[in-house]
Parts: sequence; structure tokens; C-alpha cells
Amino acid sequence: MQSQQLKPVKPASVEECVELIIKQLGSTLVVGAPLGIGKPNHLLNALWRKAKQQPSLSLEIFTALSLEIPTGKSLLEKRFLQSFTQRHFGDYPELEYIDDIKRGDVPENMRVSEFYMQSGKYLASPLAQRWYTSSNYTHVARDMADRGVNVLTIMVGCERRNGEQRYSLGSNPDVTLDLVRRIQQSNDTSRQLYIVALVNRKMPFMTGQAEVGEELFNAIIDQPEYEHPLFAVPREPISSTDYMIGLHASTLIADGGSLQIGIGALGDAFVYASQLRHSDAALYQDILHKTDIAERFSNIINSVVGPVASLGAFKQGLYAATEMFTEGFIHLYQSGILKRRVYPDLVIQNLLNEGEITAEVSLATLDALMQARAITTRLDQTELNWLITTGVFRAGITLQGGESQGSTLVNASGNIVENNIAKPENQSAIADNFLGESLAGGALMHAAFFLGSKDFYSWLHALDEQQRELFQMTGVGQINELYDGEPRDRAQRLKARFINSTMKVSLTGAACSDGLDNHQVVSGVGGQYNFVAMAHALADSRSVLMLRAVRNSAEGPISNIVWQYPYETIPRHLRDLVISEYGIADLRGKSDEDCIKAMLCIADSRFQQGLLKQAQQHNKLDSAWQIPAAFQSNLPATLNEKLSAYKADGLFADFPYGCDFNTDELKLLKALKWLKPKTKNGLSLLKLVPKALTLASTDQDQSLLAQMNLSEPSSFEERLSQKLLLLALKSTS
Repeated sequence: MQSQQLKPVKPASVEECVELIIKQLGSTLVVGAPLGIGKPNHLLNALWRKAKQQPSLSLEIFTALSLEIPTGKSLLEKRFLQSFTQRHFGDYPELEYIDDIKRGDVPENMRVSEFYMQSGKYLASPLAQRWYTSSNYTHVARDMADRGVNVLTIMVGCERRNGEQRYSLGSNPDVTLDLVRRIQQSNDTSRQLYIVALVNRKMPFMTGQAEVGEELFNAIIDQPEYEHPLFAVPREPISSTDYMIGLHASTLIADGGSLQIGIGALGDAFVYASQLRHSDAALYQDILHKTDIAERFSNIINSVVGPVASLGAFKQGLYAATEMFTEGFIHLYQSGILKRRVYPDLVIQNLLNEGEITAEVSLATLDALMQARAITTRLDQTELNWLITTGVFRAGITLQGGESQGSTLVNASGNIVENNIAKPENQSAIADNFLGESLAGGALMHAAFFLGSKDFYSWLHALDEQQRELFQMTGVGQINELYDGEPRDRAQRLKARFINSTMKVSLTGAACSDGLDNHQVVSGVGGQYNFVAMAHALADSRSVLMLRAVRNSAEGPISNIVWQYPYETIPRHLRDLVISEYGIADLRGKSDEDCIKAMLCIADSRFQQGLLKQAQQHNKLDSAWQIPAAFQSNLPATLNEKLSAYKADGLFADFPYGCDFNTDELKLLKALKWLKPKTKNGLSLLKLVPKALTLASTDQDQSLLAQMNLSEPSSFEERLSQKLLLLALKSTS
């Protein structure tokens, strides 16, 4: 890799920067860009336009999760989103290559390869499907290096710290750090990597490994015109189905353990249920019993965590090692659940795990360190430096005296004590003048990237310096695997629970999370495979895959629990815990027959008998076995009944953590959600039309019709859309 210059160049515009890149690297550019919100959109757009104008320039962009402002497909969706997105996303600059790829209009000298796509956005795009790169998140830096990435671009935060201009990789140290390290460690002096930062002060300034100096970059673009709001994901409503899944998952979390969760309604439902467990154990226990969770799954809960009756407040708290820092972790932190700190030093972490020391430093800490032979009675310089680094000793202490180890310890105020920390007559002076107050370097979370709502970004911006140090952003290789410091990671990730969502699970435990049976890609594997495998590699740890038992389609409900599926993200030999709204299936180490029985018990009852017969036909299930009576009423109506009384008391709200939609938008959103599956094909649409045409608008409908610009429809499409909307509003009011 080329040696970095002492001072990066400071282009006045993204166009000027593009010319500098071409001058440095020539006409073949393989550009790496972070996933999610860390993309420097203005710079990527300038590169894209340049390659369109200059066919001799070869441009490939290697990235993931190119975020697109939603536009909708039907007239009703488009009208609704036009007003909402203008208010919600403001002047967020769209990535120009997204529309070109969707239209299939990309010149031969250009392409975009993604390893993770915004869920479902590119199913109908041949170019995106052809150019997709299937890769575990932890292998992306390797794949980028092998692909020949020679430009690395990233949007960074910036602030003045201790009189020096500092930069933060913010949301995306993930692949950025791993790629830079990989190329540096290759010792290939001919390899060029031109690193460009585009400053956006709306990016929260995260510290730890995310904080860097300007020497990392070849070029830094710092112009006000390129600052813009971050892409804020609108918060989803949480349904009764989601809440039941979250409740089941919350019973499997061990106090004093570690946690990874993903984004979306299922993750939010889990967080909400965990808060209930922590804040009001009596209410939580009542819910578990009245929803039948305690009775149906006490044996699983007992084997994974302990007796159901013991589930309550998290006294020790949890630590998070998560690929994605989601808003849910804020709520866990504010509730006092995310509070178990871990430390970078292995000796310190092991002694904490064993209960030999606490985070508060005392003379007992020194005794424990001596007993563990981490330090000797008479400190040498290496031992002293280590004690200062770990926070056991205060900063500024030096060794003085003629002996090799030093005969005295002297603190910054000039206090002196003999260099013999075990001597009783020295201990009072050591405690008063030399010991620190608490261990240094503790973190509540390590994460590789973040994405969330406007409130989430505002919260990150508002963190004070001490709080900010608790939320450490790092390379994805450290999070998703045990590659980077395995002994330390094992010591930190106690009783880990890796909680992820999936689309389909077979009766024998294989899961499909990112693709369809025809190999079309919905999203990408991301880190899910890594987390599932890690759950098997770490002691007392479990993988939890959550799924909704049924998907509603234009043809009617479809079971997400299936006999088999042609595509797998997680193979059945890595099967572990699976949760649907109807319960928990513990598949780890079980026979195929026992797995099938467990999965049938958490399937929707409308599909249980068909699945049972398939298993029996293929000799995987005893022909005499029947689904127990307790699991033969797994139906949506039953779920709603179980939560209805609690909802009447204000629990399990649709938007417990705030809502990005106003009152009218919520009414329209509910109506459009009702209407969408009923108008997916011509036959289902024809069934609605006669009923819709008979409806007339009421005074209450007028403001909603006006918002959709349908008060006075002027075409057949508008008139039909107006009538369908009125029907949907009436049906969901």
C-alpha cells in the first residue's frame, strides 16, 4: 500500500476530487463505499456522472445497503409518499445509480456490486440481481481487496478535540478499518488505496476505533454544501404478532449476558418486552402466564435461562456486541438493562468474570492482581504502565530511585511511597494517593455500524464525552467473528444471545433469510451466518431466529414454516432456537423427528396438518404422532385475545418509541396496508371494485382525500383509486 502523505489535499468540490483521483490512479477505478448512511453520496454521484461522460473510464462501485427514499408503486402509494418523504427526508441527496440500475440503463463501463441490498428493493432489477455479491460481512474486506478496490470513500464526522481537528468514521468503521488493515498488512508496496473523506457534521462523532486523524486520508472534502440530513428510517408499527414474538424472545435472555439484535419491528418488540421484564417483574410474570408462554415453554426457558418464576430485573445487566447499533439499545441503556461493562484487558476481564475484582478500584484490586501474578510486589516500569492504562493507578505516577525497578513511586502531586505495594505500612498512602477510582476503558457496547431514526441520531449527537466512550464503534471483523482477539472476546461475550429475523424455516431447522427459491436476492446474508455459528462456538450462548409464522399475500395466507425450501441462509446443522408468535422451538442437538415436532407446535394451525403429513410421508415423523391439543389453536385471533386486555391498559402500543407519521398519515397508512394485498392481482382487485364504487366520501374523509390530491379526481385511474381508498378507510376506521 502506498505511504500516506503527511497532509491530505483539500479539494474545493467533489468534481475536483474526482479529477484528483483519476490523476492519481488512472482510468480504472474500483471504488469501495460503506453500507448504509456512511456513503458520501455527493462524491459517488460525481464519480457516476464522470464515468457516464467519459466512456474510457472504467468504474465499479463495491458497496451495500444503498438507501433509497421510497416512492411507491401504485398511484395511492405514490401520492401518500410524496408528501411524507418531502417532510421526513428533507434535502437528503439520492444516489443517482439507484434509478439507473432499476431502469437497466447503465453504460458498459460502469457497474455497482452490492453484498447486501435494501430489503426487497431490487427483486425486479436484472442488473442488481446479476451484480450481487454473496459474502459474509466479515469477508467483505477480503473480497474488496481481491476485487482490486483502489479508492475508498466515506462520509465522516468532524470536531475539534484538544486543539486538534479530529475525524470520526461515525457509523461505518465496519469494513473501512478492516480493509485498510488488510492492505497495510499485505506489505504490497505497489498496491494503491486512495482514501477520501467527505465531511458531514450531521454524522455523530463516535470515538474508540472510529476516531481517526487526518493522516488516514489522501483527500478530505469539507464544504458546507455537502452537509445533509442522515437517512432516517421511518419507525414501523409493532403488531400483536410481533409483540408475541418479542415476549417469547425476552424469556431467553440471561442476566449478566451479552446481546446482539437487528433492526425492525421484531427487534423493537423484543426490547419492549425486555423492558417490561426489567421494570415490573410482577406484571411481566402475569403476562407470561395469561399468554400461556410460561405453561407451554417452561421446560425450554428453564434449560436455557432458569425457572420462569425467576425472570425479572436484570441486576447485573447486559453487554452488547452487535453488528448493528440500533435504537433499541438506547432504550435498553436508558432502562438500566444495558449496563454490564467489559474491558479490553484480558486479565482484568477474567478477574471480573470470576468475581475477584469489581470495577471500583481498591487495595483488594491490587491483592487480586498479585494473587493472579499479573503484577509483582515491587513494580517495574511495564507493570506500572499497565496499572495506569487499566485505571488501577492514576495517571502521572513514575518510578524513581537508583534500582532497576525504582525504589519509590511518585505521583503527579509529588507524594512518595516505597515501591513495595504489599507492605502493610505502605498501603494507606497507596490507597489515598496512587489508586484510581475505577477501571478504565469499560464499554457497554461494541458495534460495527448504525442506522435508525431521527431521534436516534439526535441522541447520539447529545452524548457527553464520558457516555460516548461507552458505545464503541469498531471493525466488523471484531464483532461478527472471533478473529480479532479470541480470548478477550470469549471473556467478554458471556451467555451471549444472538437474536435475528428470518423469512422461512424448514421443519428440520434450516432457515432462509435473504433470498427466494429462484435465487433472487431479497437482501443479503450480512452477519447472520457468523452470529449463528458464533452461538455454537461460545459457551452458554444461543442463536435465536425470529419469524412470523404466516405471510399474507394476494392469494391468502402462506406459511413461513415449511417442509423444505430450495435456498438456505442457515443450514440445519446450525439449528438452534426458533421463535414464532406461537412459541419457542429448541432444535439444538435434537433429532430430526424432535425438531419437526417442535416446529409443528409453533406453526400456524391452518397449515399444521399439511406439514405433518409431508413429514410423515417422507419417513421423518412417526405416523401415529399428532399435534398436542395445546398447540392446535395457533391462530391470529387467539393472539389478539391474549393481548387485548393489556392493550386496553395502554401496553403494547403500535408505536411505543415514537412515531414519524402524523395522525392523518397513520390513518392513510393503515388503509393502504389493508388494501395492498387485496389489489396485488387483477382477480382480487375485481372483487373489491363493485363494493368500492358504491361509496361516497364523508366530511371526515375530505382532509385525507385532499392530502392524497384526490378530492376532485380527473381521470379513471384517480376515480378508481379514490373509491378504493374510501373503502380501505371505512374498513380500517
